[in-house]
Order: sequence, then structure tokens, then C-alpha cells
Amino acid sequence: MAKRQDKRAEVIDLLAVHFLDTGLSDTGLRRLAEVAGTSDRMLLYYFENKEELVAAVLTHIASGLSASLTDMFGNRPLPPSTLLETLWAAAKSEAFKPHLRLWLDLAANANRGDPLLISIAQQISAGWIDWMANLLDVPAAEKNATAALLLATVDGQLVLFPGEIARGEAAIQQLISLFKHWSQAVSVC
Repeated sequence: MAKRQDKRAEVIDLLAVHFLDTGLSDTGLRRLAEVAGTSDRMLLYYFENKEELVAAVLTHIASGLSASLTDMFGNRPLPPSTLLETLWAAAKSEAFKPHLRLWLDLAANANRGDPLLISIAQQISAGWIDWMANLLDVPAAEKNATAALLLATVDGQLVLFPGEIARGEAAIQQLISLFKHWSQAVSVC
């Protein structure tokens, strides 16, 4: 059984690289088997079906990204302005581009009504919102909504300015400024 689990993990790692390189457009079972260096029958030995395989790969990628972000941010509470500023810097970095392209591809396909991808996108979004909410230095009642706002803001800039993410800089800076102003107003009260 351990050998099967090891091979399953190896397939997930190989396909994670493929998904980050090509997105979700090249996910036929035969193509995935080719990339993994096996047959489509063997893929179905390691995974119940293609849906389980795709979900496992996307979940693996999201977990890796979350771990990278946790390393970057640590676990100390941050004001929304600082969290947004750091998230934005990560979004503009070369290291995160493949992840962002895949995330937008996943979101676009989910919005076309693919039930599997809807479920995966919802799980990943919920995970990121929870992760950000736990980092935010805001009242508990505001954590989830503020985290969702930050995620929507960064995602929105990615959608509005594909290939030219820096064009979203003014909107991000405006929200950072509003968060700082809000924080100062709250501390005065």
C-alpha cells in the first residue's frame, strides 16, 4: 500500500508542475498519464477517477502556495494595510505568476459551471479567507469580511489587468490608504 501511496504522490507532484505550466486546458486523461509517465489505466489505479486526480493536484498546489505564504507572513497579527501590501507584492512577483494564472483559470472554469471546479474553487477560496482572517489584526467580527475583501481586491486587479498587473497599483494603494486612515480613526476613538 505504501508503494501505491508513494506513486500517487509522485503523480501529483508531476501533474502539479504540468498544471502550473499549462493551466487546465490540457487535462485529458491520456495527456495526464503521458505527463506522469504512466498509462491512463494506471492513473485510474492510483485515483478513483479523473475528478479525484484533478482535485488532488489542485489541492496539492493550493497547499504548497499556502505554505509559501505562511513562510512569507509568519503568524503574527497584521493590520489589513500591511497584509494587502504584502499580498500585492507577492502577486506581482515572478514566483507567484504560475499560481495566479492557474487560480484565474480555475475560477474561470468554475464560473462556466463545472461542478468539480466549483467545489475546488470554493474550498481553496475558503481556505485562503480563513488563512488571511487568522492573520488580520481586526475585531473578530470583521476578520472574514476583511479577508474576503482583500482576496477580492487582489483577484479583481488580476482580472482587470491581465498581463499588466502593475496597472492595478493605484487601486491597491488607494485601499491601503483607506485601511490606514480607518485604522487611525479607530485608534483615536
